[in-house]
Amino acid sequence: MKRHLSLVILLLFTQVCVSEAQKDNLRRDEQVIGTPLPNNCDKIIYAVTLPGVILSLGTQDQNQDRVEMTALLPFRCNAIAKTFNNKILAVEADKNVSLPVYEFSPSSKTGKYTKWKLPSHNDGGWISGGTDGLGRIYFATTTMKYLVRIDLRLNDVEVIWSSKEKIYGGNKITCTEGCNFYVNEKSEILIKENKKNISYKVVANESPYLYETKTMEGFFNTITVNDWYEFTNDKQQNTSMFVMRDGITVFKDGEYRPKVVKVDTLRFGIVTDIAGCDAKENKKPRIIINEKREKEILEAATKKESIRLEKILFKLGLSELQTTSYQELDELVMILLKNKQLKILLEGHTDISGDADDNFKLSIERVNTCRDYLIKYGVSPTRINTKGYGGTKPLVKVGSESERAVNRRVEIKFVE
Repeated sequence: MKRHLSLVILLLFTQVCVSEAQKDNLRRDEQVIGTPLPNNCDKIIYAVTLPGVILSLGTQDQNQDRVEMTALLPFRCNAIAKTFNNKILAVEADKNVSLPVYEFSPSSKTGKYTKWKLPSHNDGGWISGGTDGLGRIYFATTTMKYLVRIDLRLNDVEVIWSSKEKIYGGNKITCTEGCNFYVNEKSEILIKENKKNISYKVVANESPYLYETKTMEGFFNTITVNDWYEFTNDKQQNTSMFVMRDGITVFKDGEYRPKVVKVDTLRFGIVTDIAGCDAKENKKPRIIINEKREKEILEAATKKESIRLEKILFKLGLSELQTTSYQELDELVMILLKNKQLKILLEGHTDISGDADDNFKLSIERVNTCRDYLIKYGVSPTRINTKGYGGTKPLVKVGSESERAVNRRVEIKFVE
């Protein structure tokens, strides 16, 4: 009888413990894996500078014209992330040893070291953090050799990968000069090389898999970007924030010039990372309008003159654009989107050598490729006509092949 009573009491105790664990989402089992944390995240976006200064950039809906200091961490810092309960997790910079994660509360202005320790490594330090759609926190090292994840309900830090060679699919992630990342609402890891236009997308819920490598069109070919973050504001504008050493560059859909929020680096230090917790990928190109080119085009339109697209180049004998053409076409996109009264005729020309019929066909295919590019990024098809001339209107009739190269061109004529 006593033994039976003991078993009943043990069973009831176990059920109570399980019930409490389920209520608090603390069970270390399949109920935790892949389930979201309660999301109480506000819309404030934070940045950090190398000396450990936490800066408030305003909210996703209302970005500030100037940054405000929120706190000073007790260490130098390159990597922060924001949790669903509005805390900031940070890691000390430039250390390869095992490091505890520091938690700071902007509301109470207090901080403490946590139970989580990031592993030692040989990749220069932890330089970037992010938060996925389930509320899990990620940190990565300088060249993305190490990526770890923290589920706030668990004690352990999960190593997602400890070598880029363990990421399968597509091309390899290079990041030889450093990378940064954020995690979107689908819990996809979006990585950008700091000094290049190359970006990567990785799924890491099971085995890490690289399924997209692309060139980010129309933005920063050589300028160093220390981090990036993207979201949708209350006006449903896709917004991209790029962290420069001395400020934040903000791109919003429908705006033709980026907003630049400067940071006093003498006072606060170099900006190194940015954090929010409601990221959404912006798939549109980030383009800075060329004011000088806009003025030239508007003057040509007023005078009904043709203007040559100097940097439009195609692969030899083909209608496929060379990548160096994208910048000029991107600038043209922005000018046409801003100046909606302009209607254009794209005229294609080839060299005089070769078969005349083939040249005529190629000239039409090439301007249609340019037309398709403009339409792809928002210019109405009704505003663009095309015409091919083949080699019938050469600028240079004699000379070497390099001298006759000017004949291969695309020109714009402005129409009513």
